[in-house]
Amino acid sequence: MTDAGSEKEFIADAKRHNEWWKGEIPANITEAVSLTPRSDFHQLLKTVDKHREAGTENFVYQIYGQTGIGKTMLLQQLIAALLDSTDFPAGGRNHEVVNSVSPRQILYVPLEASLYHLERPDDAMTRLKQVVDYFESHVAPRRGQKYVLLDDVGALSLDEDERGALLDLVDQRTYLFLTGVVSSQVDLEETANTDEIGSFIGPFPMLPMKFIDTVQHRATEGGLRVDFGSEFQEQIEAYQSKGLPGPSPIKAVRKALNLQDSTANIDDAIDALDDLYFELLSPDQRDDLHDAAREFLRIGGTVHRADDATVQNELTKSHFLLYLYKELAKYESIQKPENLHKLSSIAASQAGEELRYTDISDRIGVDRRTVDSYLDTLEEGIAVSESHDYSLRRYRRTRLYLRNPRHVVLLSQRQEHYGFEEYDREDMLNYEFEYKLARTVGFDHANRLAFNVGADNVEYCETDSGLVDYVLHHDGHVLPFILSYHPYTDNAEQIAVEFDPEVGQHTKSDSEGLQDLEYEAPCRFIVTDSLPKDILENGTLRIHRDGTDICYLPYWLFLLIC
Repeated sequence: MTDAGSEKEFIADAKRHNEWWKGEIPANITEAVSLTPRSDFHQLLKTVDKHREAGTENFVYQIYGQTGIGKTMLLQQLIAALLDSTDFPAGGRNHEVVNSVSPRQILYVPLEASLYHLERPDDAMTRLKQVVDYFESHVAPRRGQKYVLLDDVGALSLDEDERGALLDLVDQRTYLFLTGVVSSQVDLEETANTDEIGSFIGPFPMLPMKFIDTVQHRATEGGLRVDFGSEFQEQIEAYQSKGLPGPSPIKAVRKALNLQDSTANIDDAIDALDDLYFELLSPDQRDDLHDAAREFLRIGGTVHRADDATVQNELTKSHFLLYLYKELAKYESIQKPENLHKLSSIAASQAGEELRYTDISDRIGVDRRTVDSYLDTLEEGIAVSESHDYSLRRYRRTRLYLRNPRHVVLLSQRQEHYGFEEYDREDMLNYEFEYKLARTVGFDHANRLAFNVGADNVEYCETDSGLVDYVLHHDGHVLPFILSYHPYTDNAEQIAVEFDPEVGQHTKSDSEGLQDLEYEAPCRFIVTDSLPKDILENGTLRIHRDGTDICYLPYWLFLLIC
């Protein structure tokens, strides 16, 4: 074994990763400029711009997500946007911070790539402090903000008590950016020595790209092959922000569905949906979005940097398994990481079907408590999520969903996924598997909608006629969504009529006692891949059946508003 790395070696390594200090722009930053940023980047840049304009002296921005999800690219795009020596496209957003930062104000440390993980935690932290000290004393100007980006803090192997040492890197003019694999790894707000920090931002999860982000990515960047054209892409982007014309229709829907806003009105939500579907989008655009949603099920929300489909699959699967076996298992001290793999494969093969915990325990060979701990780990890692029964009548059962639809393809052990292992087999009709993907993607996007409308979580509810797939709720306010996707389209309206929000039961956060709530659902939503003809003829997505308000949502429109 060689001796531990020296201060000189780590400083030399930092120089190699920060070529802009000597006036050079490395290839990875040039590539970052060429790629279309995702919404996570715009949120990050907007936050940096806001705090700089407000005069915030220092802050800590915290990001976490799976291996290979794009955290490193996000930081590289931030560097490219900040540097005054690059030509970073603003994309119609007016951020003063773009191209305004001297190269000597930025320190980027890819901790895994810099071999900090080969040091003992104390030694690794010492070397990192020495690198930051060198940056501050020999590189950074005496005035102006400093930007320190630490990529993959898990490489430092710091325990809960040691993570607070990262705050020692933040002085009165430092913006610190951290990435990790789980929330608790980067969340420093509860650590000691936080009094001198102006703001803690996040932790924010980095998820697979959602549908609306993928629509805005061109095919050369791993996006959809449906050709929307730049004008329509800008139009969709505007619908999320300023609107064309008037207020943003997507934001109007979310605002009207907000379960924590006493002024929210379901009628306003349906009016906004009607306006978006019938007035703002042409029939051809709606057809394109329908085709794009089906293609999204096939390609998933991963941006690939390789053209060959086999290579893309191998990279995606390898990243996920590396995440399970190395990152999650290491962080949670799991002795048998293969059980995380087994649970993920069960979620892929069952894809939202109801499972008994006893059956899961038997298949894995562990007790119920251990299954719960595994599922908690996968939930924290945003790899596999559970959906529980809205009424608590089936509390011994669960439904498991992988959060990345591509993992459903790659972890399916049977031939049921045949045709989907490739990205462009449009000639292969496999409706059963497409339904599994639609259900999985629907659950993931329902979770995103839950965040946007202030819902507690996403549950399911059984009726005599069938399943309400996604139930969002908060303090008795309920939004039920029934998935009516070919080949399972029977009884959707009957399920909507039969759904009784008053069967809901939820425990208090601090005990096993039930909350005393009056559950109300002013409207039921049917998410479908094929609208009934009478909906198109009547010019509204809303119908009334047996005294029940029902709103039809094209599957692509549901994905679009989430």
